[in-house]
Amino acid sequence: MASLPALSTNKLLLIDVNPTKENDPSIDHIVRSAIQDIAVGPDRGRDISRDAAQKVMHAVLKKQVDEVQVGIFLIALRMKRETLNEFTGLYSALLSETESIVSNVQTVVSLADPFDGYLRNVTMTPFIPAVLAANGLHSVIHGVNSVGPKHGVTANKVYKLAGIDTGLSVERAAKKMESVGFCYVDQSLYSPSLYALQDLRHRIVKRSALTTLERLLIPIRGQSHTRLVLGYVHKAYPDIYTRLAFEGGFDHVLLLKGVEGGLAPALNKPLRRFVFDGVCPEDVDSNKSVLDTPFSGSASCAALPMQQDQDMVEQCLERGLEVLKGHSGVARDSLSLACAQILTAYDIQLSFNQALEKVNACLDNGAALERFQAQLQ
Repeated sequence: MASLPALSTNKLLLIDVNPTKENDPSIDHIVRSAIQDIAVGPDRGRDISRDAAQKVMHAVLKKQVDEVQVGIFLIALRMKRETLNEFTGLYSALLSETESIVSNVQTVVSLADPFDGYLRNVTMTPFIPAVLAANGLHSVIHGVNSVGPKHGVTANKVYKLAGIDTGLSVERAAKKMESVGFCYVDQSLYSPSLYALQDLRHRIVKRSALTTLERLLIPIRGQSHTRLVLGYVHKAYPDIYTRLAFEGGFDHVLLLKGVEGGLAPALNKPLRRFVFDGVCPEDVDSNKSVLDTPFSGSASCAALPMQQDQDMVEQCLERGLEVLKGHSGVARDSLSLACAQILTAYDIQLSFNQALEKVNACLDNGAALERFQAQLQ
């Protein structure tokens, strides 16, 4: 039975994340009661407890709830606006149904990209791990091929087109990370019960709490440290992400305001980010930092825009490989900025310009390209 540290005190209070039906009302009663509370009407929905949210989500993952009720439950929560307790309960259930192993490396960086991908800009996220690996960091990207509402370009799609195996088991992916420096692992393999909800999520159309929480799952951990890098857009989410990340077992959190909610900050704006090491503060928002970068005052766009007359996945792979081969341009600037902010978050002695120098060096000397190509073997 897995255990989860409780959030409110930052102490390791163990709670059951795999509830049973013993001594509980029937699943049907629990689900109906939850829906009756949250789906009341405009501004009248009542919050449910952490325990209730956990039990309903656990039943959903076990296929003990009718799909119509699942859809109503998720949408009603979204319209009411999920509380931290509700998010935490749902997250506990998802963790209980996630395969999670400890790798043979001391520190693992989890790169949490939006699972529904990118539609407006050429993403460089699939190439971030190769740059980090060239600089001594082990990282993992986890995701899916496609999920709504955007069904955009994902790391899975880019890696598949490049010839990288996206169907590795969690154990084999961890071995690949240990040898190459990074890996991709698919949700269909580490959390098949969550992945099984894809069709329902497509029919729901709008984002649900699952969109928020799936990025915080941890299929591969480090021996000593497991660190999170996650992009956000809306200002309400840093507090939610940070508190849940520490609850789930991350010991270092880097949140940055990224283009399309991704890991690459806008080139033409100051970098906005939150960095937390070891402890979740009471006031998360007060820890926000705003940094000017060498691109802030001169860049003409936030990122390289997607060309609508060319396959989007092909664009991302072509531009990314060009950058790994030393080409200059907006795509390189985007990748450099994304990687430099990660390096400075983990080495406080490193200035931003020094981090950019390290990134540019591994792009120019081919070290990052070599790491990417090693995934093809």
